[in-house]
Amino acid sequence: MSQVATHVASQVLSLHGERIILPNTVVAEIIPYARPEALSGSIKKKSPAWLLGMHAWRGLSIPVLALETMFDGDYEQQATRSSIAVINAVSDVIAGVPFFAIATQGIPRLLQVGTDTLSVIEETGDTNKTIACHVVLDGDVAIIPDLDRIEAMISEIFK
Repeated sequence: MSQVATHVASQVLSLHGERIILPNTVVAEIIPYARPEALSGSIKKKSPAWLLGMHAWRGLSIPVLALETMFDGDYEQQATRSSIAVINAVSDVIAGVPFFAIATQGIPRLLQVGTDTLSVIEETGDTNKTIACHVVLDGDVAIIPDLDRIEAMISEIFK
């Protein structure tokens, strides 16, 4: 008889003023921060503030996002301990590749997330469409991003 997993191996990634939680299977790699390449042409014209540019990774050019800006916050690149989290696209191929990247701060924290360590915060009123929910994890508030929505927003730019 198969067993149901009670915990999900996850990573907590720090952003400027926020923390997000992603399953390990979504995070392809954490790499040192490098300034994204500037956008050009029609993509630059329709580029929102949260699209920082493109990053060359394993022979691919992938979009780099500032999720803080998507979450209606401010993006601030810190010089020390900044990194880029390369994310496996879960629902769409973006700009011809199945990856995108998130600019992060600090070192990701690995942990096992389960119902005993995480509780969902009830949302009231209008919520940001890129946020699936807010949670309390080990006493701290974090965001679970809506990756499907985020990927759709990225894809719309690269059409």
